[in-house]
Amino acid sequence: MKTLLLHARTFARIAPRLKGLNAALNIVTVDDAARFHDAWTSEALKEAPAVDLAFGNIDAFYSPSVREFMTAILKSPDFDWFQSAAAGIENPALVAIGQKSKRYTTNHTQAESMAEWAIWQAMDFFRDGPGHRANQARGEWKRIAVREMQGSRWLIVGYGSIGQAVGKRVSALGGVVTGMRRTPGPAGGAARVVAPDTLMAELPGADVVLLCPPHTPETEGMADAAFFAAMNPDALFLNLGRGALVDEDALMAALDAGRPAFAALDVTKTEPLPEDSALWKHHKIVITPHDSSDTPGTVARGDETFLANLQLYLDNEPMKHLVDRSAFLAG
Repeated sequence: MKTLLLHARTFARIAPRLKGLNAALNIVTVDDAARFHDAWTSEALKEAPAVDLAFGNIDAFYSPSVREFMTAILKSPDFDWFQSAAAGIENPALVAIGQKSKRYTTNHTQAESMAEWAIWQAMDFFRDGPGHRANQARGEWKRIAVREMQGSRWLIVGYGSIGQAVGKRVSALGGVVTGMRRTPGPAGGAARVVAPDTLMAELPGADVVLLCPPHTPETEGMADAAFFAAMNPDALFLNLGRGALVDEDALMAALDAGRPAFAALDVTKTEPLPEDSALWKHHKIVITPHDSSDTPGTVARGDETFLANLQLYLDNEPMKHLVDRSAFLAG
């Protein structure tokens, strides 16, 4: 019988969906105090048992017991399958698990929440939220010229699940979306899809440039001084991908020079962002702490991904979003 490791909060949330599987699975939980229990009986365990399967989500990775969660996986001799609640695999902890696990699956349901982050930042930019808030703080009744989402031109670099979720929302609000990806052909939410080698030619015509490709050797530092110099001076720059995609010094210099007009970043090269980073205080930058996906809806959709793959696993059927092991072994 296989043993599954879950955080205690995860088990409490999905326990009704797991009923009936007690004949097929031992389930072990770890709580925030690093205590392990048999999930079905609530019996305390003296130490972490060897486990075969695990679901790693924000309950586990944002917990004070994350070290114990990781150790239980990495010390298990026959660890078979890890379901990640994340889409990316480049985090060192995830790489270590991927190298240990025989099978590793990802989750791509964060896109809905992340798309709302992009719309939020764009709306605030177009309607000059900073200017209105400054007027309110001064008690000044003063009209401000603003722009509309209707007719805005978006360049979304990395038109996968996140990019398409943004593109569909932008299009529904009257914006015009150009998606950029390696795979040709039409895609939901995009008026057209272009290849990455057209990037520099596409930048000047965009009112909003959104980055959401994965971090690879090819994309590292792609947003550099030349990139920003090619942008429209009235444009907004958004990064939902990875901090390593952006030359942050070049971004601040470009904003100071007036091109682009503003930037919003949910990711930074160093995370957590140091308190003394100049990014915090730059008046043309909004920072959010890599939390664009952290909503109850994302958690619920991640649970659904895990439960669906768990059933496929138990039925010995192919699981969704299976990552080739070479992706970890090469790392």
